[in-house]
Amino acid sequence: MKRCMKEWRESNMMKIRWPEAYKVIETLEKAGFEAYVVGGAVRDFIRNMRANDVDVTTNATPNEVKQLFPHTIDVGIEHGTVLVVFKEPVEVTTYRSEATYSDFRRPDEVIFVRSLREDLQRRDFTMNAMALSKSDELIDYFGGREDIEKEMIQAVGDPYKRFAEDALRMLRAVRFSAQLNFSLHIGTLKAIQSLHHLIAHVSMERVKVELEKIWASDFVAKGMDLFVTSRLAENFQGDWKTNKKSWEHFSSFCNNANGWAFFALFQSPTEVNSLLTLYKCSNAEKMHVKNVLHAVDQLKKGHWTPYDFFQFDEEVLIPAASYAGQLLHMEVPYTIENIRQAKASLPISSVKEIVINGNDLMEWTKIKRGPWIREVLERIIVMVVNGQLVNEREQVKQWFFREYIHGE
Repeated sequence: MKRCMKEWRESNMMKIRWPEAYKVIETLEKAGFEAYVVGGAVRDFIRNMRANDVDVTTNATPNEVKQLFPHTIDVGIEHGTVLVVFKEPVEVTTYRSEATYSDFRRPDEVIFVRSLREDLQRRDFTMNAMALSKSDELIDYFGGREDIEKEMIQAVGDPYKRFAEDALRMLRAVRFSAQLNFSLHIGTLKAIQSLHHLIAHVSMERVKVELEKIWASDFVAKGMDLFVTSRLAENFQGDWKTNKKSWEHFSSFCNNANGWAFFALFQSPTEVNSLLTLYKCSNAEKMHVKNVLHAVDQLKKGHWTPYDFFQFDEEVLIPAASYAGQLLHMEVPYTIENIRQAKASLPISSVKEIVINGNDLMEWTKIKRGPWIREVLERIIVMVVNGQLVNEREQVKQWFFREYIHGE
């Protein structure tokens, strides 16, 4: 089905809106092939949203595509994908059909076809199974535009077949719901609830990516509620259910690791590290989560000390204050501005600003390097931060001899 999309234009034609994609399509058509923009770019175009990535599909084979363009990269040529490099690269994929999916994730065989409809019908959801010509004509065989207007996510064709082909699609449905604030079609939801166990075949790295996209979305609570009610959460360790409503006011503060910190706050403390390892969090992410949890624990004492403000970055303190209020229902006395003001008012902002170092201590005492140096420096840092010692070389030296040497 073709429908004119003039009324859906962003006030300009594809030639202006997506010049590189237009150039690819025009070149392919001049060579006698079909070519269309597909996927998320078409969905976003219909929603009057700016598309970040614009992909093209064609009935030309990968080798035929490569012969038409001077600069291409084989990014997935075994699956029919070639990157055509202009000012901005364009991913070009040959129409394809896929055979069986014995691992519930990757097709056992990719078959190149010459039919656009056959290519579109293998895609996940109707809203992603549309194509757009270079003159902005919409090709919509499966009702994607109507589902977008209904704010509905619906699998293309038989949802049981679609999810058995690629189990990650079930979690993608949840993620799209959180990103777009769309509902799941009842048949699509029932299929996920029935086949939820197949998500275990998907690598944890891919699961992690989808969860983090949910946490970065505008409707996190909707996504996490659906993650639980779809039964997908049953396949993953940790308590996802008890505090699912707490995600309603969650913010990632533009850091994926904060989703894991929030999740960790309603787990048993003894299980946090093993859970983060299970979900393939990096060492840096684990450290961030550890610091947020530590900052929250310090808040349980009623307030943060100057040293707390010194040892934790804003990136730790801001989410810690937010999550302590949301999850632990604490009266948190800090706003983002309060935190920034407290950080700015500290005598020093880094250990590098301390006016003496270990070499000074060894010179003053004639004692060899050892653990004692770190102990002394840490004590000096704490005193300077707490306003008990001025960060001036002579005053630090006097304190050292008076309190540390003669005081021992």
